[in-house]
Amino acid sequence: MNERVARALAGVCRSYVRGEVFSPGSYDLAAEDWRSLYEACGRHCLTAVGYSVLSESLQSDAGLREVKLTWALACRSVAARHHRRMKLIARIGRALRASGIDAVVFKGIVLGECYRSADHRECGDLDIYTGRDMERATEAIVAAGGIFEERTIKNTHIRFEGFPVENHAYTTDARGRRSNRELELRLRGMLEDEASRRELPEVGMSAPPAMFTALHMMRHTLHHYIWEGITVRNLLDWALFLDANGARIDWPEFYRVCERHGMRRFADAMNHIAVNVFGAGACCDGIGFEPELGERILRDVMASCDAASADRSGGRLATLRNLLRNGWKVRDICGRSSLSELFYMAVGALFQRRLRF
Repeated sequence: MNERVARALAGVCRSYVRGEVFSPGSYDLAAEDWRSLYEACGRHCLTAVGYSVLSESLQSDAGLREVKLTWALACRSVAARHHRRMKLIARIGRALRASGIDAVVFKGIVLGECYRSADHRECGDLDIYTGRDMERATEAIVAAGGIFEERTIKNTHIRFEGFPVENHAYTTDARGRRSNRELELRLRGMLEDEASRRELPEVGMSAPPAMFTALHMMRHTLHHYIWEGITVRNLLDWALFLDANGARIDWPEFYRVCERHGMRRFADAMNHIAVNVFGAGACCDGIGFEPELGERILRDVMASCDAASADRSGGRLATLRNLLRNGWKVRDICGRSSLSELFYMAVGALFQRRLRF
């Protein structure tokens, strides 16, 4: 991705967040750059976001007809997958309710509510929290037509008519550091507080409070950024979430938790990208910014495109290679050393085969 396309991709995100018209002339895009921009939006899971912002620009230039048609068809496929996915999720919700199981949906479906249209956010799977009822919930989903695939330390994986479902007893992999278990207990406590949740009648499940989503998103995004890689969609998620929910967050408490768990600098870097680059409303008193780190993260995410810089092919050996390659992230963002991360990873893998709270 050349610099013009990278700037245009950031501009697309800004136009989407702010609801502004995209001005192609500001980015000096050549004809071939439009194809590259379409491909970049695809790699970063922003096909529908990009088309919603750029459709008028594509329409006004006859030379871009082929790109426009290709993009429009891709966008239609994204929308069709979303609507099919929501129907499947509703079936899962009915099966769980019929079994007397209280489920909380989190991550992608909840973040999709922050978009201008929920079908603009591409979502790969369904994450639900059923806590102590995880085994019963798995049985209920399988009885409704799901296919059990595997059980991990924190969840079960089920395939429901081709759609992947992660059914969680825990929201994070809380092995290793004691602080990991502390964070998991805090997050689970928020999910199990029924009074703070809100119902999603269209899927027969409930959604978590905004504070849970803010903390879990920060933890989840940081973890993936260090170990595997993220896309620009992850950055846009935070910008749109801030716009929609910033006033609902207890920011002093949010920062106390981030400080405790090595997420403070990452949160402020994400805030810089969200507010100063993508144009989210700075309606949140007390939030901080890390401009230099934010710009470095944005360049890194843009350069890695679809997180291809991460090696996902070799299990624990690949994890080790990723950690060594991304040592600067552990050091500069979390204030920790790669060796300490390796130590706690080994402790978790060797001696904490089950999570107990």
